[in-house]
Amino acid sequence: MKNTKARIIAAAANVAVTKGVQNLTIDAVAEEAGLSKGGVFYHFASKELLLLGMVQALVDHTETMVQAHRAADTEAGGWLRGFIRASLAEDAEDVGSIGQLSVGFLTAAANDASLLAPMNDRQPQWRDAINHDGIDPVRAQIIRLAADGLWINDIMGVPVLDAEERAKVIERLGHMTWPDYKEG
Repeated sequence: MKNTKARIIAAAANVAVTKGVQNLTIDAVAEEAGLSKGGVFYHFASKELLLLGMVQALVDHTETMVQAHRAADTEAGGWLRGFIRASLAEDAEDVGSIGQLSVGFLTAAANDASLLAPMNDRQPQWRDAINHDGIDPVRAQIIRLAADGLWINDIMGVPVLDAEERAKVIERLGHMTWPDYKEG
């Protein structure tokens, strides 16, 4: 069973997706989570802190997935392969739909860029991990940006690729994370 904070975050993400970000209110989140408004305020004293919590949950989930992947894949490029997997994840046991949580990320960005602090603060560590993952750092950053692009397109529902093309791109990105990858 999810803890109450995670339940609230999942409820907020669901409200943002199903009812629209303009309807993401503490009242709507409380109703979705099956809590009183006071119960939500106990964990998140404002809508801004709730949005900040949603961004932090997305960062935490990404790091958890990368670490889990790295436990089994210690080869060069393994951190990046874990990041790709995390970027394309659909669900998290504790906070529900990653797609919905990602909408929370976009909502935070649209409301106040300072709410992206958990993501922004983590970038130096992620950049360092990617740059020291055992493959060409420039190629690694290109792969990371491509994975980010897939993630953004997924959460915004932009059909840049059809399902077959998307699968091929993801497969190629995975191949590109190996040190001996050669184009052609």
